[in-house]
Amino acid sequence: MTTLLFSSGTFFFLKGKLSQSYSGTAYALQGGGCTAGCAFCAQSRFSSSRDMLSRVKWYPMDLDEAKGRMGAFKRFCLQTVYRPGFREEALEVMKKVNTKGKSLTTVPVEGLEEFAEAGVDYIGVGLDTTEDMFTRISKPFPFSRYMEFIEEAVEVFGKRRVYVHLVFGLGEKSEDFLSLMERIYSMGAEVALFAFTPVKGTLMQDMSPPSIQDYRVVQTVRYYLSRGYPLSRIIKDGKLLLPSERYHFNTSGCPTCDRPFYNESPKDKELYNIPKVMRD
Repeated sequence: MTTLLFSSGTFFFLKGKLSQSYSGTAYALQGGGCTAGCAFCAQSRFSSSRDMLSRVKWYPMDLDEAKGRMGAFKRFCLQTVYRPGFREEALEVMKKVNTKGKSLTTVPVEGLEEFAEAGVDYIGVGLDTTEDMFTRISKPFPFSRYMEFIEEAVEVFGKRRVYVHLVFGLGEKSEDFLSLMERIYSMGAEVALFAFTPVKGTLMQDMSPPSIQDYRVVQTVRYYLSRGYPLSRIIKDGKLLLPSERYHFNTSGCPTCDRPFYNESPKDKELYNIPKVMRD
C-alpha cells in the first residue's frame, strides 16, 4: 500500500466531495517530511507544520483508492521529499499512475532515464534561489550540483521540459534573481515562479512576502525570457523596457499546472499567480 499526501483541492475531488476539479493537475506529495532543512519550507526537518506545503494543506490517501478518479486529471504531479527510499517510492508511484502527463520534482541524476521510461514527461527542480542565498536558507546540496542536475535533466527530457522552481522574496538581490532566470533559459530549461509565502512553524515564518509590484516585474521578465528575449532588452536599471500584460501573471509551470492559491488566499484582491479558475 502506497500512501501519499494530496493537496486539499485534489483530495476532496478524489474523495467525491467536489463534482469537478478546479485544476487540470492532481497534486501529490510524499509523506514523512524531508530530512533537508530549507528554512522557508513547511516540509523541512525544522518545521512544525508538515501537513502544509506553502499555504496549502495536504491530506493522506492511498494511491490505489485515488486512482479511481485520477483519470479526470490531465496531469499528475508528485512533489518528492529528500529522505531514505524516496526515489524508489517515487518510481513505484509513477508506474502506477495512469494520467496522460506525469510531472516529478527532483530525483537523483542516475534515476532520470528510469522515470522517463515510467512515463514522466516533465521534471521540476527545486533550485529555489540564487547561489549567494544557498547557505542562508540551508539548501541541502551545493548550487553547482543543482545546475549540473538541470543540464542532465534537459538531456534526458528535452528542452523546455525541465521546470526550475524559483521562489522570489527570500532575501535575494533582484538583479541576481533575474540573471539566474536568464541563465536557466540559456540552458534549455524553463522557470516556474513562486512568491515567498511565510508559513507558521517554519524558520522564516516572520518574514514578509514580496510586494506584488516587485513580483509583477519578475513575472514579466520571465515571460519575455521564455519567448527568447535577452535580459538586456527586457529591463534596465530596474525599469521594464517592454510592456507588462495581465497574462504574464498567469501561473508558470508544466502543462495544466496552475497551483491554485499556493501563495495567497482566494479572498485576496490580487493574486501573485493567477490560476486558470480565476481566468475564465
